[in-house]
Amino acid sequence: SQFQDYGDYQKRALGAAVLHQGNLVAGASPYAVYAGGIEIEIDTKPEYRQKGLATVCGAKLILECLERNLYPSWDAHDLRSVALAEKLGYHMSHPYVTYVLEK
Repeated sequence: SQFQDYGDYQKRALGAAVLHQGNLVAGASPYAVYAGGIEIEIDTKPEYRQKGLATVCGAKLILECLERNLYPSWDAHDLRSVALAEKLGYHMSHPYVTYVLEK
């Protein structure tokens, strides 16, 4: 949703995905792209969780970023994300306050 269309994504982004029987079940991709890096976002369909797919996708995306000299930024939004980030070698820099606007 952060890109105009697939062509825009192809020009500015990169990702990793796992397919099962031709269906996308897990993937890692940029939530945002900036000069010199990306903000990583990872998701796995609920019925495919706890199988290591997020780890595989995250590791592949991080390695691709490093190969392209891009900084793979990670902003953990919950404890599952923190655990995955730590598993992939990240260390917390600092916590910060966030706000949720509700209608």
